[in-house]
Amino acid sequence: MYALTLTTAVVTLPANPTAKDFGGFVFHVEAGGEFDADDYAAAYNLNRHEIDPDAIHAAQDAAAQLNPGEWLRVEHETVEL
Repeated sequence: MYALTLTTAVVTLPANPTAKDFGGFVFHVEAGGEFDADDYAAAYNLNRHEIDPDAIHAAQDAAAQLNPGEWLRVEHETVEL
């Protein structure tokens, strides 16, 4: 059986980020924003119910602790249970 787990990293971008500051497609949450697992799953064409609920809560908690000017980068990987 497999599940999707999320990894997060806090990154700081320039005060006025542009498209070139976001190379490729990477899911970010801006300070003051909330991590939405449904939006994340839709962005990557994933089954939302396969994402580990603990990982979702951890990403939501990390997003809630961002300081102004910080962004939370969220990625995923498949793990065997």
